[in-house]
Amino acid sequence: MLVFFIHGVATKDASYSKRLEGLIKEDLNQRDIPFPIFRASFWGNTFKRTDHIWNCIHEDLKDLGKSYPTVDVRDVFRYQEFREDFVSDFFGDILTYFNTERGKGIRESIVNQLQEFIALHPEDDEIHLVTHSLGSVVMWDILFSDRFSSDDPAFKMRELLSLKENSIGSMSKKLKSITTMGSPILFFNLMLEMNPTRIKEFTEKFQESPIRWINIIHSSDIIAYPLKASLGTKLLPNLYFRDKYIWADANILEKGARMGQANTVMANAAMAVGVSDSHKYYWGSRRTARLVSANLVGDCAKIDAPRRSTL
Repeated sequence: MLVFFIHGVATKDASYSKRLEGLIKEDLNQRDIPFPIFRASFWGNTFKRTDHIWNCIHEDLKDLGKSYPTVDVRDVFRYQEFREDFVSDFFGDILTYFNTERGKGIRESIVNQLQEFIALHPEDDEIHLVTHSLGSVVMWDILFSDRFSSDDPAFKMRELLSLKENSIGSMSKKLKSITTMGSPILFFNLMLEMNPTRIKEFTEKFQESPIRWINIIHSSDIIAYPLKASLGTKLLPNLYFRDKYIWADANILEKGARMGQANTVMANAAMAVGVSDSHKYYWGSRRTARLVSANLVGDCAKIDAPRRSTL
């Protein structure tokens, strides 16, 4: 069993999935199920330009301090660490991907890594995709978009995942499951305008057994949204789809702010302290690991089992 990760925004190194991989192994070990083979793709260093942007911002703030020496610049331009570590990377990665040539470069990097992963493990005939944040949008684009030229790497990935008619041979694997975490697909599809028939055509390729897709949403993650109604899953018999909610606080500060949530100010404070951690929460979450491992092995009963912390 091969598991291929595609990360999202603000990811700075290729070790981002290690914690979740370990938690998945712990869960599978308790049920005496063999471990999958993991590969974390990494495109986070492709065409990065946010360093240049922040050099310019720091220069502007330095000039502001010189012009107004009695003013606390950090108070005039607040939350600099959050802006630099998450917000700028978030928007920077999005704009980078949707630049025509740079987006193609990102897809090419991901596909090359997938091809290498498959080539190293010819004995495994099935593959599973686990994606996060913008990575889920990249996956959505690669699997379903018809906006690409014929030489785009997306078509090679579809072939590697046995989603093209001629994708037969040792380099093609059967796509068995998809897990999306912290996914903004719902809103990005307003721009991508995916034709619903493409989803139907995709599911028709899974006549032998339905493909499984779970979409995991943390309660405080304002980037993540459910997909069931927008996908029209009731009309897709070859798709087992579930939106699953991780009902938890992102950190202790958010919990404290929410407990005092008697007014709008406190409600906004709870959101502010939870937004970044909640979007990264999945990678270190046992609840997420249990859902992913159940999806990998096809344990639909476990996915559907009601839990207060996971809905």
